[in-house]
Amino acid sequence: MKKSKKFFTRSIQNILEKYFPLFFLKYFLFLRTYKKFKTIINQPNKFELFSNKNLNKINKYEFKSTSQNNEDGIIEHIFKVIPNNKYFCEIGFGYYENNSLNLIKSGWSGRLVDADPLEALALKANLSAFYPNAKVKILNEFVNKDNINNLVYSDTANKKIDFFSLDVDGNDYWILKALDLNDISVICCEYNHWFGIDKKISIKYDSHFNFIDNGIWGASLLAINDILNSKKFHLIAVESSGTNAFFIHEKYKKNFEIISPKGSYQSVGRFYSKTRKEEIFNNVSSSKFLLEV
Repeated sequence: MKKSKKFFTRSIQNILEKYFPLFFLKYFLFLRTYKKFKTIINQPNKFELFSNKNLNKINKYEFKSTSQNNEDGIIEHIFKVIPNNKYFCEIGFGYYENNSLNLIKSGWSGRLVDADPLEALALKANLSAFYPNAKVKILNEFVNKDNINNLVYSDTANKKIDFFSLDVDGNDYWILKALDLNDISVICCEYNHWFGIDKKISIKYDSHFNFIDNGIWGASLLAINDILNSKKFHLIAVESSGTNAFFIHEKYKKNFEIISPKGSYQSVGRFYSKTRKEEIFNNVSSSKFLLEV
C-alpha cells in the first residue's frame, strides 16, 4: 500500500474511532481486511521447513495454514494423538495469522485475547462473516499476571482447555508462572531466540510492558521449559522457524517423545541483516532489564 493511501486510510480510521459508534469502525475494518482474510483461510497448506538442524520426529508434521509459521501442522498432529473436546484459548493474536484460526475452521470453540482493539475488531468482523456459527469469544484486554486466570477461565462452563497458546512478546514467563494450568492439556508458547539456549532468562516483570523489536522481550526457551516442567508440562516440539515451543501435560507424555530444549533449540533471524542481528545481540548482552530465573 502506498504511503498516501495508508495515510488516507489511517485518517478515516482515526475519525471513525473518535466520532462514530463502534459498528462503523468494525464495518470499515472488515472492508479493509476481508480480502486478505479470505485469501489466507483458503490458501493451500505450505510444507516447507525453516531449518534442517536440531529437528525431531514431530517436525515432519509441520505445515503452515493460518499460523504465523508451521505451528498448524504440529497442532493438528498432537490432537490426532490425544483426546480433546475441541476447546482452545489463545492470548495474543493477529486477525489473519494465529494458532487457533485453523482450529476454528475445523469446528473448535474457544476464546481469543489481545491488547490491540483493532486486531480484535477485525477478527471479530471476519469470523462473523466467514464462520457465523463459530462459538468464539474475543476479548480486547491487556494481559498481566494478575488478570490472566480470570481472562482464561471466566464466563465459561467448560474449564477444560485442550490447547492454550501464549504470545504476548513481554511478560510471558510471569504469566505462565501465575496461570493455573491444571485444566490445560497442550501449551504453545513463543520464546525469545535472542536470549540463546544456555541461560534461563526473562525480562523483569513490568505490568505495562510495551513491545519494541530490540531483543528485550519474553523469556528464553530454558526459562519457559523450567517453569512449565515445575507445573507438570514437558517439551515435545520446537517449531523449525525458532518461534514457538510446544508442551504436553504429563498425563499425555507417554504419547510423545519428550525432547531436550538444548538439543532441539532453533534460532531465528531470517528477517534480519547481519548488522541488525549484531545490534540486537549487543543490546541484549548489555541490558539491565533482564533477570536470570
